[in-house]
Amino acid sequence: MSTSSRIVITGSNGFIGSRLKKSFLNDKKNVAELIKGKHSLFDIGSLEHILKSAEIIYHFAGATAGSGHDPGKSVLIKNNIEATFNLLTAISKFCRKPPLLINMSSIHVYNKALDELKENSELLPSNDYGMTKLSQEFMIRQATISGVVKSIIFRASNVYGEGDRPNHNSAISTFCHRVKHGSEINLFAHGEATFDLIYIDDIVSILRNIENIKSKDGQIYNLASGTTVTVNHVINHLKKISGKDVKTKMVDGVVHGFSINTDKLNEIFPKIEQHTLFDGLKKTYEGSE
Repeated sequence: MSTSSRIVITGSNGFIGSRLKKSFLNDKKNVAELIKGKHSLFDIGSLEHILKSAEIIYHFAGATAGSGHDPGKSVLIKNNIEATFNLLTAISKFCRKPPLLINMSSIHVYNKALDELKENSELLPSNDYGMTKLSQEFMIRQATISGVVKSIIFRASNVYGEGDRPNHNSAISTFCHRVKHGSEINLFAHGEATFDLIYIDDIVSILRNIENIKSKDGQIYNLASGTTVTVNHVINHLKKISGKDVKTKMVDGVVHGFSINTDKLNEIFPKIEQHTLFDGLKKTYEGSE
C-alpha cells in the first residue's frame, strides 16, 4: 500500500473494520491496512511505511469477548494492551504529524451496577475484557495529552449485523444462526436480560463522518442506540422475520437493567438515522449462515 495513504485501519479484516474499509473503498478512498506477513503490531519497525503519512488511524485490532466467548486474560492483554502500546510507540516514531486516532472501546469499562451509563459515569470493569479496554483508553488519553495523537474514543454497546460470526461474541448472530438451523436458544433470566443493540451500518455511518469528529480531540462517546431491549423482544422479532417457531429454553438468572445515554453522540450526529431493530434484525437474519 502506498505511503501516501491518509487513512489507516488496524483490524481491517474484523467485523467493524472490514465493513468500514469496504465503505471507504466504494468511495475510492485511499485506505491502508495491516497486511499479514508484512505488518504487525508486535513488530514496531514494520509499521513505519504505513504510518508515515497517516492522518487518520482507526484502531480496531484486538481481542474481543462476550456472549460466552472468552479468549483468556493473556490473549486479551497481549492484543488489547500491548498491541495498543506498540501502535502508539510507532506513531510517535514514524508519523510526520500527530494523527487522529479513532479507537473502539466498549461499555464494559463502566460500572454495570449503575442504572444509566454516561461518558462521565464511574469506570469499574466487571471482567478482563473491560479491564484491557480501559487500559487501552488510558494509554490513548495519555498519548493525547502528550501531543502524540489527537483522539476520539467510542465506547460501543452490542454491535450486530450480517457477517458477524455466530457462537463468538455476538448474541444476535448466534440467535439468527440457531433459528435458521432449528437449534434451541437459552433465554437467560427467562428472556428478560437486556441489552442496547446498534446495527453495524449505523456505526459505519458515524465512523466515516470524519468532518464532524475532527474537532472533538480528546472526547469520549457512547456508541449505542440509546434504547434498551429484552432478549424476549428480539426473539419475538426473529419469530416474525423467520416465520418459524423458535425453540427456547428458560434459564434462571437475576438481571440488573441499565440504559446507555447517547445524548453526547446525538449532538454531533443529529442527522444520522439509525435502523429500526426489526430492520436490522431482518438484514442480519437474511445474511446469516
